[in-house]
Amino acid sequence: MHFRKTNKVITFHEVKNYAWFETVVKYLKNKYNIITAKQLYEFYYDHKSFKNACLITVDDGHSRSYDVIYPILKKYNVPAIFFVSPEIAKRENATNFWFQEIRDYDKEKLANIIKTHSNKQDNPEKDHKVLIESETIDNIWKIISKYQKLYSVIRKEPQNMTIEQIRQIDKEGLVEIGAHTLTHPFLANETDIRAKEEIHSSIKQLEEILGHTVLTFAYPNGRPIFDFGEREKQFLKETSVKLAFSSYPHNFSLSDDAFAIPRYGLTYGTLLFVKMKLFLGNYYVVIKKIIRTSINIFQKYDA
Repeated sequence: MHFRKTNKVITFHEVKNYAWFETVVKYLKNKYNIITAKQLYEFYYDHKSFKNACLITVDDGHSRSYDVIYPILKKYNVPAIFFVSPEIAKRENATNFWFQEIRDYDKEKLANIIKTHSNKQDNPEKDHKVLIESETIDNIWKIISKYQKLYSVIRKEPQNMTIEQIRQIDKEGLVEIGAHTLTHPFLANETDIRAKEEIHSSIKQLEEILGHTVLTFAYPNGRPIFDFGEREKQFLKETSVKLAFSSYPHNFSLSDDAFAIPRYGLTYGTLLFVKMKLFLGNYYVVIKKIIRTSINIFQKYDA
């Protein structure tokens, strides 16, 4: 397979399999010139040239970032950025992100609660993920609370890194720590005041924890327009942040907005799948949609 020489930012989330992540990191290090956040800053602001460059990022700050991901990065001396929420790390109020809390909930029951809570009973949509995407973070937690009370479900134990672990990683210098809001809301659903608070306070609190300025930020969910827009970019420009990352799958280039840098997501799959996804680059999403559409057509035909 001929490898396409392109610049990419890759994001991981919760990684459970040590061997899988080690295999992927070894592959990336062999095929790409792994760069740091500082080098990406130089790319956008000083127009430093890169070819076949790759920046690794990890969102959410799950405890496996410390137990699984970080040891492998250290083993192979591979830099990265970890995007975390200081509010979650403090473990004072909400101990987990909302999506971690509902991970094993009954999808149909949760969807019904969302419809009832938000007066969407006439909505034919059955996918709880689609329904919850239009809610504010306060409403999401009210919905979770209703589910827990109705079905006698207790809150999960903390799943994310502690402040002490985040400080340790930051001090060791290989991995940069970036902000990821306070509570991982769908920012576009929030009021100006709440969206600004989520962004500004996450950066301020993280700077207080680390003892230095924070230069990077990742938008929760990260879809341009759907999850963030010009309003959120402007809020970030009022802070110390200079690089902000989306989840739009595309190679990075100088034509990008430094406050909406594209990223490819990798979470699972065989090494062959990983290679194919990176090889296809910008075309992966298009081909994926074509394949899914074709499968749905054949299923309807067979039925």
